[in-house]
Amino acid sequence: MKKNILFVAVFTPNSTNISQSRGLKNIGYNVDEYDFRAISRNLNSHTKRDIHLINHIKSSKPDIILFSKADGINPDVIDECNKYATTILWYMDALHNFTPQTIRLVQKINYFICGIPGVVYEGIKYNQNTFFIEQCDDDEFNYPMDNIEKTIDISFIANIDPHPIHSNRQPYIDFINKNFQNFQHINGIYGLEHNKIVNSSKININICPTDKTGASVRLHKLLAAKSFVMTTPWIDMDINFTPNKDFIIFDSPEEFKEKAIYYLNNPIHRDIIRTNGYNTIQNHHPNKWAENIMNLIP
Repeated sequence: MKKNILFVAVFTPNSTNISQSRGLKNIGYNVDEYDFRAISRNLNSHTKRDIHLINHIKSSKPDIILFSKADGINPDVIDECNKYATTILWYMDALHNFTPQTIRLVQKINYFICGIPGVVYEGIKYNQNTFFIEQCDDDEFNYPMDNIEKTIDISFIANIDPHPIHSNRQPYIDFINKNFQNFQHINGIYGLEHNKIVNSSKININICPTDKTGASVRLHKLLAAKSFVMTTPWIDMDINFTPNKDFIIFDSPEEFKEKAIYYLNNPIHRDIIRTNGYNTIQNHHPNKWAENIMNLIP
């Protein structure tokens, strides 16, 4: 008998929750998608939304309630949810967004599952059922496009977040822009447009937060497109990846420059690395993400 999952998440066009929901469906679960932000806007109230959610749970009777980040949901709602189903909180955000509200959610939830390895060390303080599962790309939007010419030497696709934990981004961008003529920093592109730029680039850059707690889903999108990736390091990156085999590590602008020049001049070596990364990321598509989460639940 299929289990019923109430997925309390966000289902706007660029949300990673869409591919995750698809992965759950693909492996045989019935998924009821509850867009908690949209319902909150429609009701013009977080409180009314929380009441609506509880009533929906009572009527739909899910076996599992899976929350994605759940920012804005009153932690006391989890107490009520626990009466009716197994509860899971999926948290894929950086540690600096680990707020007092998040801590209360973690304390009350049955299972806390992190997509950032460094967050596990914080989560385990509040909930012994804390686990790390690798994030997933969206395999409908992140894939190789071998017919596209690589016209860009180096690209970095990301917004400049003003938070201090991302203070390393702008210095790297300024340095690379100064030292490499064919470099593009691009903001605000998603989906197939994002994938086209990734596939047009010889080198794609990932820059982790300064606390090195983990890489965002950006890394997974790059690898899924079979791109050659250069990234700053993060805690426990070797749990599921092999650094300098699946991607190339740099930890200073000077180190980036030296390695980037080498790989721009050695396309055969780039192809070996990007093929390794692409093969590894096959273990972390949406179906596998769904399987990994559900395998934790008795």
